[in-house]
Amino acid sequence: MNRQEFLNNLEEILELDDNTLKGDEVLMELEQWDSLAFLSVIAMADEYFDIIIQGDKLEEIKTVADLITLVEEHLTV
Repeated sequence: MNRQEFLNNLEEILELDDNTLKGDEVLMELEQWDSLAFLSVIAMADEYFDIIIQGDKLEEIKTVADLITLVEEHLTV
């Protein structure tokens, strides 16, 4: 999965139009961002990247870019 595919999956989770997310969005400012969306992102990270997001990391995630950084080493170019 590359960066754009990750963003596309995130858009699907958030029920946003394609190519809506660019990376600088603040998650709490997105109307669709809620606990269910967050759980879906955690599940996506586990399914695609075999990453378990720890509690201390959860507090650090504020933007879409933070999510990308979390999985960046697993993304293809």
